[in-house]
Amino acid sequence: MNVRGAVYFLFAAAVALLVHPGDTGDLAFFVHTSQNAPWDWFADPSVQVGPVQLLAFRLGDLAGVLALVVQLTAAALLWVASGRLLAGRDPWIRFAVCMAAVALGLTYGAYQDGHPAQMIVPLLWVLAGCDAREGRTVRAGVLVGLSAGLEVWGVLGAVVFVLAPRARAAVRGLATEVGVAAALFLPFVAAGEFRMLAFHWAVNGDTLLSLVIAPGTHFTWPMRLAQGLAALGAGAAVAWTLRRTTHAVWLGPLTVVAVRMALDPVRYPWYWLAVQTLVLLGAAELLAGRLRFARKRHRRGLATVR
Repeated sequence: MNVRGAVYFLFAAAVALLVHPGDTGDLAFFVHTSQNAPWDWFADPSVQVGPVQLLAFRLGDLAGVLALVVQLTAAALLWVASGRLLAGRDPWIRFAVCMAAVALGLTYGAYQDGHPAQMIVPLLWVLAGCDAREGRTVRAGVLVGLSAGLEVWGVLGAVVFVLAPRARAAVRGLATEVGVAAALFLPFVAAGEFRMLAFHWAVNGDTLLSLVIAPGTHFTWPMRLAQGLAALGAGAAVAWTLRRTTHAVWLGPLTVVAVRMALDPVRYPWYWLAVQTLVLLGAAELLAGRLRFARKRHRRGLATVR
């Protein structure tokens, strides 16, 4: 790790250790749930996170370092994802965007609200998108499947397979995603009382969805499926249109997240973590592209003068 990386991780660790959360959102609820026997984790329908997140909460809580585990994991994934997206170039931009994420409270918010998936899932999608563009769709499928183990909406990361160089590779990636996600959830379905799909939300009056669906209407999992398909379709259209550019790696996922938010029956502050994470990465990629273009133009100008 270089000096910039060390400074970044020290900054993220300092925030994790020194800043104590006030309102912790759903954090306490999920920590309490993780203390139950694993086969009982999903007996309560209101548990709408995956087994990977509950396991991480349990281990971090047992060790007494949950804040450090969550925030440093999010920080590390941001460091890796920004490095992949920028293809190892423009290290100062990578450093700046990662420091900005910590300074703006993204890593802290991932812990405080109890929904680290809102930051981690988009980062896994970006990494998967980079792999898919290079034809490594099986590895991309593992990453997307793992993201579903954090929160179920992680399956929408299938949008990245649009970037695969061949249709057969995309199918392999999708099959891998389904296999990994199924392997994470099926043991809990088989061993315990799995009631996650019995939960329903009430459409809030302050959402865009309330313009077409009466506030208070029950929003069920079949409706969640329709919402997800709409978000996935919009993201796939954007990713396909931009598939020959690096922009597609983050704009496809950003479209999925934005459409999902627009069609959501509730509006929670932690939903913005996913948008902010992808916007920061996108800004870094766009800035790096502009700087590379400016350098090339400058070199061509010098060559012309000579």
